[in-house]
Amino acid sequence: MFIRINDGSEVSYLPLEEANKIIERENLWKNLAWMLIYSATRVYDHCAKISALSSYEIICYQLYELMYETEELRNSISIVSYVMNRTFLSRSSIMKILAQLKTGNYITMEKGILKAINNIPSRY
Repeated sequence: MFIRINDGSEVSYLPLEEANKIIERENLWKNLAWMLIYSATRVYDHCAKISALSSYEIICYQLYELMYETEELRNSISIVSYVMNRTFLSRSSIMKILAQLKTGNYITMEKGILKAINNIPSRY
């Protein structure tokens, strides 16, 4: 990963131990968390755009991710909520694809909860 600077800038280095001391002393944990959230969001957004996955491919990937979660989590969150929390897809597009996967018996779900994946086709 590269960081590109569009304006003039000054770059310096601070050892991690020293940075942690400053963050602790100045109570900057909330600021650090916001900065990390922003950075992670930007990296994710960039990767999502350059990988150019279709909505279908993103949903299929998320379905498999959900199946790898604990049974307790799977039974406590709907597929739509799980996918929406992890992607930028709209509820309507997620619902449309899930309905088609369910109709084709590619997934089994009850009351919006994923129960099984039955050989999802790679193409939509």
